[in-house]
Amino acid sequence: MSAYLNDVADKEAPPLQLDDIQGLILRGYNFEYIRYLVFTIDNIDGAREFIGKLLPDSGSPLNITSAKPWPKGQKPPYCLNIGVTSFGLKLLTSDADYEKVRNRSFPLFSLYNGGAANVNNALGVGDICDSAPENWWKRSGGWTLPADPKTDGSDLHIQITIYTKSDEERNGYYHTLMGMIPLKDNAPALVLAFSKDSNPLLTGLNYIHFGYKDSFSQPRLSKVPWNTEKQRLLMGVSTVDDRPIVPPYEFVIQKKYTNDKNALVPAYLAHPLILNGSFAAFRLLYQDVKAFNTFINKTPGVKPELVAAKMCGRWFDGTPLVVSPEGPDSKLKNFDYTNFNYIAATANQQGDKKDDTLGQLCPYAAHIRRTNPRDDNMVTGNQDNPDGTPSYASNRRIMRRAGAYGIDYEEGESPDIQRGLVGLFICSNLASQFQFIMQTWIIHNSFRQPDASPNSSGFDPLFGPKDKTIKAYKEFDYLDANSQYKKVEGLELFIRTDGSLYLFLPGIAALKKLSQGKID
Repeated sequence: MSAYLNDVADKEAPPLQLDDIQGLILRGYNFEYIRYLVFTIDNIDGAREFIGKLLPDSGSPLNITSAKPWPKGQKPPYCLNIGVTSFGLKLLTSDADYEKVRNRSFPLFSLYNGGAANVNNALGVGDICDSAPENWWKRSGGWTLPADPKTDGSDLHIQITIYTKSDEERNGYYHTLMGMIPLKDNAPALVLAFSKDSNPLLTGLNYIHFGYKDSFSQPRLSKVPWNTEKQRLLMGVSTVDDRPIVPPYEFVIQKKYTNDKNALVPAYLAHPLILNGSFAAFRLLYQDVKAFNTFINKTPGVKPELVAAKMCGRWFDGTPLVVSPEGPDSKLKNFDYTNFNYIAATANQQGDKKDDTLGQLCPYAAHIRRTNPRDDNMVTGNQDNPDGTPSYASNRRIMRRAGAYGIDYEEGESPDIQRGLVGLFICSNLASQFQFIMQTWIIHNSFRQPDASPNSSGFDPLFGPKDKTIKAYKEFDYLDANSQYKKVEGLELFIRTDGSLYLFLPGIAALKKLSQGKID
């Protein structure tokens, strides 16, 4: 059995300082009503004062949620978290102090420093053509400033997310938050630039507009109290978790230490200010449901549900194709949706446990196979761990905290309605985690070798082709039951980037430093 398949993968790892880590980095809150806010700093001292008010135990009506376990396991009435862009961090510190932090935090600042709207950074994740930064923010609705957005993103400084149980509570907490912004020279120290709400769809909680149930395969962290077999049983989770353990330093920035394999980890340097923090890509992704529905209905005699399942790697209800290739399985529960591999079945995998090396069950091109190849060690960028498992099972993962925005799709509706996915994609290293997945596995073909499909798997079919000039990107190919390739032509751009920020999610101690304008 792999050394990674246990509740505590690295016994030498230092314990996590949960009261110094923002909660959303380590756990999903599962609140249904969320508001994402982006602010411009107009007064630096006022912005620092505002951050000080948000600190836990400040006595303010709203506070940042840490990763401390909830008393008696009871969910709080709200959760709140904060991130800062590189432009915001420079204002809250100084140009000189920012450079000190940056220079002592190699390579974690490589993407963060330029921001998501930087030309090269945008190109690296496929934000080109219709998804280019010059098209961001206004067309999705939610832009509140009288001036147009700056194309380099330098006018966007602080991002705050409020998680609540109802729309009424969300509005109440939002007005409380806005009332906490200090006035300086008779003007707010921070001005709201952008706002977007995420609400549950009529399909159900955790569904996205394309019709799929989402948020199944989050990374499984060690060293967190809610991720042990004992705690899972107390929460009523009866199935065993087969997923490989991911070390916390892939999501929480930690000091170097010697792990239980006598290796020095993590593979980055960190200035004290960024310890117990993380980085995130805040993404606003428009979803073209009409084009998607048209595409999955293009093949006569083939059920659209099958085409959609081949594109995603799961049936609409989340059943993995590898587990149940013929259709959804209503008997699955808990970790049955995540306990599976593509080559050698996991210990508790359901179904026939077939080897899918050829991609006959789940195509190489399928979205979930491209974003998490599991045990398939033939994909681009693989380096095996000492125990033979693919390295990307732990070091190419991201934590998704995102949900649907906009109303449910209706046939014949106005073409101007905006809907999609909004949220944060969290990791310690934006370049080697978030950008790697986007650049190497999602927006390019040759995702895997060998790959006999007619277009080398092309573009991730849920995203569609960003570059419309490449003919091979305009089709989706999958193996049918007779091992013959089915070609669905006319693949379109189904997901368009309408906004993006690269954020630093500071630890609580770091936020206190920022509120004081001090850098050690």
